[in-house]
Amino acid sequence: MTPRRAVLVVLPAALVATVALRGEAGAADPAKCVRAARIDRGTCMRDAVERCKQNFETSLGTCFGSRDGCLRGCIAERDRCFGGPEAGQGEKCRLACVSDQKMVLSRCLGQVDPKDCQRTAKEQLRECTQHCKATAGVAKQRCGKAFDDCLDGCAG
Repeated sequence: MTPRRAVLVVLPAALVATVALRGEAGAADPAKCVRAARIDRGTCMRDAVERCKQNFETSLGTCFGSRDGCLRGCIAERDRCFGGPEAGQGEKCRLACVSDQKMVLSRCLGQVDPKDCQRTAKEQLRECTQHCKATAGVAKQRCGKAFDDCLDGCAG
């Protein structure tokens, strides 16, 4: 059996064993298992986005040949824009929401109905983080549009 074929035979068995073991661990604490699965999904999605970005930039590099100075300028400007204060506010905003929620939750302990207070705090956090995403999303759309316009200028 070739080394490649051996990997193809062993890999699926290892994946099945991993899933089975995870399932057993998750059965003991489903909430912990769900959190772990969500973290895995988020990590996978971030990795996929980064891979796509790298593939896109590699493909763009082939479009301009020796005239890639314009492309490099567009990429540098895009990176500055996405790293700028407007587009980068999303995480700071979200952290402020979480901080506010912690403060509200600490006050819930002395309430007559702490569960109602906690539900309200959770809803406020959701609304706050949605606002953060929307605000940062507009800035990121502007950055994306400027990048597309720059690329069109290089190509035209």
